[in-house]
Amino acid sequence: MGLALKDTQVKGTRALPSAASTTVDGAAIDLGHGAFGDYLAQSEFKVSAPAVTTTMVPDTRTMTYSVIHSDNSDLSSPSVLISSIITQTGAGGAGAAAATATFRPPVDVKRYLGVRIVSGVSTTDSSAVSATLEGLF
Repeated sequence: MGLALKDTQVKGTRALPSAASTTVDGAAIDLGHGAFGDYLAQSEFKVSAPAVTTTMVPDTRTMTYSVIHSDNSDLSSPSVLISSIITQTGAGGAGAAAATATFRPPVDVKRYLGVRIVSGVSTTDSSAVSATLEGLF
């Protein structure tokens, strides 16, 4: 059984890319441990991808979400922790439905967690909607 308690202060959001073939990083969460500490908290994190319209993500086009981590609060010099945790693909002339994925970070995770969103070719401005990363305890 997964964890379900949420804390509104352990939540970050990031607007989706505003152009095709663009990468945006964000939704940073500070895990609070130092550079030499292990992350031992019993927790999970949930990535939520919003529903996107067919204008934003036409048929066969994608939005890909990955989990990144960094030693820096601005997520500079990040490493990919979980690649393609969610991939939304436009289909049926309806865009793509909202999606979620939950994960447990490893003990050696860096201090700051975030989400990387990559828009595929022929997508359009999707910055009106945002992805969310939140802690579950």
